[in-house]
Amino acid sequence: MTPTVEEILAIVEDRSGRTPSGDESFFEGLELLAVALDQPSVRPGGRSIIISEIANQLVNRLQVDAHHADNPDLASTSVDAPIVILGLPRSGTTALSYLLDCSPDVRSLLNWEAVMSVPPPTGATLRTDPRCLEMLEFQRAVFPKIDPPPPHWEWADGPTECTFVLSQDVKSVMWDARLPLAVHRDWIASCDMATAYRHHRRTLQILQSEAPGQWVLKMPAHAFFIDALLNEYPDARIIWTHRDPIRCVASFLDLAGFSQRLSLGEPDRDWNVETFPSRLAEYIRRADRALTGRNVLHVDYRDLVGDPVGTGIEALRWARLEVSDHTTAAMQAWVDADPLRRPRTAPYSLADWGLEPSDLDPIFDDYASAHNLPI
Repeated sequence: MTPTVEEILAIVEDRSGRTPSGDESFFEGLELLAVALDQPSVRPGGRSIIISEIANQLVNRLQVDAHHADNPDLASTSVDAPIVILGLPRSGTTALSYLLDCSPDVRSLLNWEAVMSVPPPTGATLRTDPRCLEMLEFQRAVFPKIDPPPPHWEWADGPTECTFVLSQDVKSVMWDARLPLAVHRDWIASCDMATAYRHHRRTLQILQSEAPGQWVLKMPAHAFFIDALLNEYPDARIIWTHRDPIRCVASFLDLAGFSQRLSLGEPDRDWNVETFPSRLAEYIRRADRALTGRNVLHVDYRDLVGDPVGTGIEALRWARLEVSDHTTAAMQAWVDADPLRRPRTAPYSLADWGLEPSDLDPIFDDYASAHNLPI
């Protein structure tokens, strides 16, 4: 039986020792996810995993709120000119974020601290905090056993997606890749994201209090929520990655299919084809509209693959950050180690979803032409 909202909140209270006040902004999204979880297509095991994830995210949310209540001066601290990497999913945002993280001047949002933000780590313990090491040990044990290999992977001590912070307000596009529910899909496309980005800022304020630096943030869907992002961070410096959109769609459908095998048993092909090509096109439309006339660094995926270190250096210099020999060597060492990937056991393509490139050309032609992309 699927837990109700009240039962999920009881799990949160049990894990955190804190009781939601009842007026938190996450309730509307939580109610929709409870409906999505109640669908018969959701596997019991997948349902349990997702409920636990939601509970853990809300635990962190309550801890962030409590930390601010105990430290009211935090609210007045500034989050200055964050560098934000966005673009289509599967266009190199993760690789670029790892390259920039090689700079000692960069303060990345790390995977572990995005979901365990209180108490904040110090600059000296960002990657040695016991919470980080425990999570990393678990990942290292699990990663080699995942078959087929995951299309996307983040290590506990590496840069992460801001989606894990926005999800603490239960406002994230990631749920549509795991739970098909049209009412949630329509809601997340037009809901008020201001509360989610306000929580995002409050989390960064806590994390930078003990480990300051130049924030570099990453999430493809910042393009989808670009108005809320720029309202919260009007001085944000935007890096937009670009790749052949047909390949991005094919790769993202592959990723969604992987996620749905965990939650549904099998991918929901009709849902994925109906939802994601048009949504990714909306990423582009919204970003184009909001970023016209703004100083944006455009990064071509072909350059990122062909010369990753050179591309990383260009991005750091664009952001007016120092590029030392140490940083360059660290970037090259990361590229050589290639820590994010395992060999794919099977190819993927649009044909897996009954699609041909010509089906998508009309909605991506203008974007590809504007950015000189192959399609």
